Amino acid sequence: MPGPASTTDAGRVVDVVDEHADRLVSFLRDFLRIPSVWGDARALTTAAEYLAAPLRDAGLDVELPYSGTDGMPNVLARWGDGTAEPARDALILNGHMEVYPPSESWQRDPFGGDIEDGRVYGVGVADMKAGTAAMTMATVLLAEAGLRPPRDVVVLAVPNHFEGGEGTRQALRDGLRAEYAINCEPSDLHVLTGQRGIAYVTVTVTGRAAHTTALDIGVNAVERAAKVIGEVLAMPITDSAGRALPDVKVCNPARITGGVAHNLVPERCEITFDFRFPAAQTQGDVLRDVRAAVSRALDRLAEFPVDVTLEATCVRNPRSSLAMSPDERIVLDVAAAHRRVTGEPARFDVHKAWPDTPIFWEAGIKAVTYGPGSMDCYWDDESVPVADYLTAVKTYALAALTLGGPR
Repeated sequence: MPGPASTTDAGRVVDVVDEHADRLVSFLRDFLRIPSVWGDARALTTAAEYLAAPLRDAGLDVELPYSGTDGMPNVLARWGDGTAEPARDALILNGHMEVYPPSESWQRDPFGGDIEDGRVYGVGVADMKAGTAAMTMATVLLAEAGLRPPRDVVVLAVPNHFEGGEGTRQALRDGLRAEYAINCEPSDLHVLTGQRGIAYVTVTVTGRAAHTTALDIGVNAVERAAKVIGEVLAMPITDSAGRALPDVKVCNPARITGGVAHNLVPERCEITFDFRFPAAQTQGDVLRDVRAAVSRALDRLAEFPVDVTLEATCVRNPRSSLAMSPDERIVLDVAAAHRRVTGEPARFDVHKAWPDTPIFWEAGIKAVTYGPGSMDCYWDDESVPVADYLTAVKTYALAALTLGGPR
């Protein structure tokens, strides 16, 4: 394998990105125009083919393998000769292609790829088409310029991150290995040393049906569910020993369904809570706390039981929280690449959302999150500064050349 990048090579990366800035922005805008909403297999396949094309044209070995979800492939491309020993000596650049459906409050075309006042607009541009486009084109430009990093660079774009990182997990199940990974989710160009986990908790409350004119017979499941919501929102978050944690609680009662007809007492009500739990908690701790809150909120539980369960994808693909040392080599080297590109020291932070980064750590791959776009992830008229997108391209390319090399 080639040795560490020279100062000349590192400087050349920045120049190459600047020379191709218009092309890079056009690539992102056209990517945003593909309506790759989660679940739309045809659009997500189109997105995969769109990313694969420039990688293939640049001479990379490109596959569109099974992602774990039928009808929508991963993109898996490798820049390097694949002869490193062991084969795991590689850097993975990881991102997803799917986006959430746009809200009805957009003031511009959510799939228009508009540019105004130095910002590019589109649904999912922050979460995370800007990052996915940046990692793709960083690798393309390295290959086109003949800049071969000291280890293979693997581009892994997935169509089903929203299923708990299913595409990333499938690639690892199929044998993908590496030394390092950079997850390119939006981080405001901060280097992230941790993230919260996710627990989607469904609470099913039961009651007794009756007619509205016979309220003394009925037991209203919606009324009981409202008490549960109040208690869950008020409860502290605790660690495995039951000690209250100082972290801010992130809990969204995201969905509630119940009732059969306008003139009947509802006998069933289902609430789904979205918890983003800190590193000191597990999803098991969250379940324990919710069950305790239900016990405090309701009486007659033996007669009218309440079921507290994890949503199915959290069982199949647990979204673990993550905290890592700021002295990890992957953290330091990505921060150094950012500083070299921007002239400013990197800022560090923790993500409230859930990138695929813990999946890599669980597989023995040292990983960090760094990407363009706000960590708020989803909002009306979502946008990313064009300058931040180009900074990410430069940082990914430079990190690929320098990661793990001499300081």
